[in-house]
Amino acid sequence: MTTPSAFEYAPAGRDPRLRLIGPEIPPDYAVAVLHALDDVRILFRFGEDCRGGAAVAPAAAAALSPRLFGDVRTDRDLELPPNWWLVRSIAELLDRTRALRPPPLTPPGNTIAVTIGAAGISAGDYGIGGDDWTARIDIAPVSVAVDSHGLGVHAAACLMTGQLLHRVLGPFGYPGVALRGLYALDLITHQPTGSPGSVSEARPVCMAGVGITEVGIAGVGSVGTSTAALLATALAPGYTTALPAAVARPRIVLIDADDFDPQRNPFRYPALMGGETGSKAVTMAERLCGAGLVALAAPLRVGPWVAGRERPGFDGLLVSSVDTLSGRLEVADVLARDTLSIGVAGLSLHAQREPVAAVDRACPYCDFVDAAPPSTQAEVHAAGTGLSVARILELLGRDDARLTAADLDLAVAAGRVPEVRRRQLVGAPLADLVRQAYAEAALAVRTGAGAPPPGGGSAQEVVAVAAPHVSWFAGTIAAAETIKQLLELPLLDGRVDVDLAGLPPGLLRRMPPDPTGTCLCRSAVRRRWAQRLYTGPLSAA
Repeated sequence: MTTPSAFEYAPAGRDPRLRLIGPEIPPDYAVAVLHALDDVRILFRFGEDCRGGAAVAPAAAAALSPRLFGDVRTDRDLELPPNWWLVRSIAELLDRTRALRPPPLTPPGNTIAVTIGAAGISAGDYGIGGDDWTARIDIAPVSVAVDSHGLGVHAAACLMTGQLLHRVLGPFGYPGVALRGLYALDLITHQPTGSPGSVSEARPVCMAGVGITEVGIAGVGSVGTSTAALLATALAPGYTTALPAAVARPRIVLIDADDFDPQRNPFRYPALMGGETGSKAVTMAERLCGAGLVALAAPLRVGPWVAGRERPGFDGLLVSSVDTLSGRLEVADVLARDTLSIGVAGLSLHAQREPVAAVDRACPYCDFVDAAPPSTQAEVHAAGTGLSVARILELLGRDDARLTAADLDLAVAAGRVPEVRRRQLVGAPLADLVRQAYAEAALAVRTGAGAPPPGGGSAQEVVAVAAPHVSWFAGTIAAAETIKQLLELPLLDGRVDVDLAGLPPGLLRRMPPDPTGTCLCRSAVRRRWAQRLYTGPLSAA
């Protein structure tokens, strides 16, 4: 099939699946990437084991794929119980997500069949399955067995989305490791495991879980919204009745000063269905309350939220996906009993549990103590954005500073950002201009097979493809760690690193505290407060 030209296709810079970074990108190259995504039909086949509550987790695959591929269909419709997306069936879910972007100009020329479940189903190209705590993918059908929340199947949907992108965009440089047989990942140990049925017997104790009454979500971006949606799936009375009666549902606090961007957010935020506006914290708190949970909105930065609390500390689990230096410092200042820090960069992510009272562990800020001084950082940002060092220092010095139209004019003139993104970045923080790939896959521009990028291979000349499965996987880990803590199951003991370009090998490590001893967590005053807050009956609720 002939690839449409740049003039026939919707302008590549307006397709929310792509970001064009660099002045030398040939328009036809971006169009070819879009056409590769649109030239494949993803056909989902649902097994008879996807029934009732077991149908919600497989719906995650149907929620992710239409944000990327031009044609997503099912061999039969699947009725859904109450769910986060507020749809009654898979068909309705596909219809609503399909409306998020312009339709393809031409019918797909290829089909990839993906099975979900194994009962009464014929084999396709790939299979998704698993249970509450285990993700399983294969090149054959895989059974689905969900008793409660199905977080393992949600994780499997993310892993499979990575496989589909690698298969379709591999010729464009999309990284990955192709699936050759059964791969299973245990969300309790974060380790790959063997055949079905062998997981629970091999799970080691990592770290004793303790019950919690409050969960904070610091940063309600792509990871934070995914975490909220998956917590609702697992805990909300409106969505599930499987939680043991003896387990009290925690109160959820959402902390973020930003508003939704209805144009681009749905392609990195799988929890969204398009059109969401207004405060991120308020909108998500309202959704959680509507599902029957107790949720509070704090439409503030973490620092002002901490300053306004009646008591110090946070006697619960704080899930942080804040990605700025000042923000991470504010998260450390919360003095939460437990912090789960999550970071995303491209197709990679990490999750690290940081107990405040542990003297041998890194705190949420330890990784940044040795960061370059502001003047050096400003020079790097200036070179990468086209703004002056003085303007960068001004933007870095104020947490509420935002990019102006004049700033974006300079960035466009310097070739650091395409004209089509100018309007979207006016009023955004500096981090949005600096950030090259967050929950996105960066494809180096090639003019032909094996050819280097034009202009000598500038690092700026990339096409960034949305990767919503990375955010959903990060949210799955956050929700899993929360549910494990509620059920007093073994917790993540340290940090897990995951690269969704391939099949996660289960890289676990304990991060020591800042070796210089100068991080604020080494303060004797802070240590005394941690002991006072969490060794007695005091609660910060």
